Amino acid sequence: MAAAEDVGQWGPLFDLENVAAHASLLPSGKVLYWGRRSNPKDTKPESLNEHFTKAFIWDPSTGKSKATASQPLGTKAETVNLFCSGHCFLPDGSLLIVGGHISDGNGLDQACVYDPVADTWSAKAPMNAGRWYPSALTLPDGRVLSISGNTTNNSAPNPNPQIWGTDNWVPVASPGAGVLSLYPRLHLDPKGRVFMAGPQARSRFLDVNTPGGIGAWTTDGPERTAGGREYAPSVMYDKGKIMYIGGGGGDSDPPTKMTEIIDLIAETPKWTTTADLRFARRQHNATVLPDGTVLVTGGTQGKGFNNLETGMPVHVPELWNPVSKQWTQMAKEDADRCYHSIALLLPDGQVLSAGSGEFAIGSNPNAAKDSLKSAQLFRPPYLFNDKGPAPRPTISNPPPEISYGQKFEVTVGANDVIARVSWVRLGSVTHACNMNQLLIFLDFQQEGSKVAVQAPANANLAPPGHYMLFVLNQQGVPSVAPIIRIKPASTPAPPTSAAVLARRTAVEQHVEINIPALNEKIISEQERQERPAVVVGLTPVCPYGLGPCWGGAFEALQHIRDVEVVRPMPNQVDSVAFVYLRQDILPDIDLWRSEFQKIASGAYDMRGIEMTLSGVVTKKQLDTGEQLTLASTSTRPELVLEPFQATSKIEWDRAAKAPKPRSNVEADAYAQLSAAVAEHPGVAVQVSGRLQKHGANKFLESRDVHGLD
Repeated sequence: MAAAEDVGQWGPLFDLENVAAHASLLPSGKVLYWGRRSNPKDTKPESLNEHFTKAFIWDPSTGKSKATASQPLGTKAETVNLFCSGHCFLPDGSLLIVGGHISDGNGLDQACVYDPVADTWSAKAPMNAGRWYPSALTLPDGRVLSISGNTTNNSAPNPNPQIWGTDNWVPVASPGAGVLSLYPRLHLDPKGRVFMAGPQARSRFLDVNTPGGIGAWTTDGPERTAGGREYAPSVMYDKGKIMYIGGGGGDSDPPTKMTEIIDLIAETPKWTTTADLRFARRQHNATVLPDGTVLVTGGTQGKGFNNLETGMPVHVPELWNPVSKQWTQMAKEDADRCYHSIALLLPDGQVLSAGSGEFAIGSNPNAAKDSLKSAQLFRPPYLFNDKGPAPRPTISNPPPEISYGQKFEVTVGANDVIARVSWVRLGSVTHACNMNQLLIFLDFQQEGSKVAVQAPANANLAPPGHYMLFVLNQQGVPSVAPIIRIKPASTPAPPTSAAVLARRTAVEQHVEINIPALNEKIISEQERQERPAVVVGLTPVCPYGLGPCWGGAFEALQHIRDVEVVRPMPNQVDSVAFVYLRQDILPDIDLWRSEFQKIASGAYDMRGIEMTLSGVVTKKQLDTGEQLTLASTSTRPELVLEPFQATSKIEWDRAAKAPKPRSNVEADAYAQLSAAVAEHPGVAVQVSGRLQKHGANKFLESRDVHGLD
């Protein structure tokens, strides 16, 4: 049996009052949490879409939970469900929650604030549209960026970010039509910008310090080698240093073990790979610890969205060392911690791991055994030595509040020799995304039992609000952390430097994008050019359909070399996307799949493509029977036409997990065309159908024909 000093130690399982799908460490050191529904064992389908929240406070000192004094309400005093919302802390220690749950894929436009001192909820002004799976990030000036999240029409993520200021929402430049994934992984860049690390392959920066305040997005950000990676955590484990861990995978591909890091302070930040995880993971959590190591817990290594088959959930945590850049396996956890689980660093240096479950299978709740109210505490190796629990440094007399650039003093034990001081923001986590977590190390000087600590220089390094202050001895053992507030700066944090601004090669400054209107504009423009759309059948691994899970597919389709324009709205009902080609060619579907999957990383299955082509059709008699062919053009070869098969429908039935039924018109289209060609040899028509191939030979299964009248 491995020693606790090498692999840490788990405490016993204990129950919370609900499945902790959302959890935040409050300035009191207690944990606010809530789940999807009041009874996680309920078997009724309607229980999945309750429209109220039961939130609880867990006290680590007693191990007990109690309900918050009231339920969160909307602006019309209606109860709201804050499941699938985003959240982060305001400078005063209140928690701002954006969006929430109407039904899977349909988001609330509500914003709420929980005041942990008064134990009260208050409704705030509604946002510009619904947000289901949004992210929230506290900015250097104390305002909050709210971004993405699926809207109420279930068509695509909200493309228009907003900033919460003083009781109002301010519009922010959109990063472009359709580019947002759900729960973007956001971090503050020490240079004064917002860094969007994922889930999409290309990272982007948002500069909110632009004239007029609407912000500007870069379009040339660094790209991760692993491509788009959903349901993977990212963490800031040191000043400006970000890690993106595992994730991705699909029904035919397991998630990745790949880990990538980036230094935002570098002149030209680039993603580089570090050591792989020992276990591929999706739906896992990553927690930065006081010594700068990163603990990964839970997740599934199986194929698909949330594979809970025997042996697929990963119970073995891993710890990454930023010096050796290697992963070490830790003591085994007792329970599955997959989709809708959480992990939070506590002030005593332990990690709370809890939750899992509370999802729909079709229209029904998951099996009751997979919705876990249990939780468990992990004691990392730094809390042990070869004699048992390690002696810990002590810290006393901390100031309750400090200012940027201030030198402040704390008292440590008489025999404590301090090697490092870390400043860790309180975590606020859901869906493998901790929106409030960061760590930086602070300069300090020790004289006897007095330690003078230098506060962060500015809010770009650490936004205003509450932090845990850890002192670590020479053995790397952390103290129990006091929670200290750093006040908003009287003057703003330094803006993005002129050098950084000069390096920006391109920005988009759309204040707001109307996706349906843009979609119609693109369709109109292409129709005027008489360019029919190519229909692409895409089945997302995400169970919520192509609309909510559209961002990664949009990005990946744009990387296909033959594609010039992608419509910003897919067809959610049929699970298809629409693209326009650079020229009139016959695409290589195998090449398309390869180029698409390089970016999408298994998050979607490309079922096939359907084209509409124009030309003269002729009939040939072969030994095997007749053959219809569409004449060649200057850019594409002659193409064989064949009957439309029952299994060739591009449109998808999500419930049946199969192509939609072929209509009688589609089944008869080939015979109708054959008869017309027999009567009028060399007839010019427009043929729609699925592009297929036998070996190197392409053909079109004809399901619709125009121009026969």
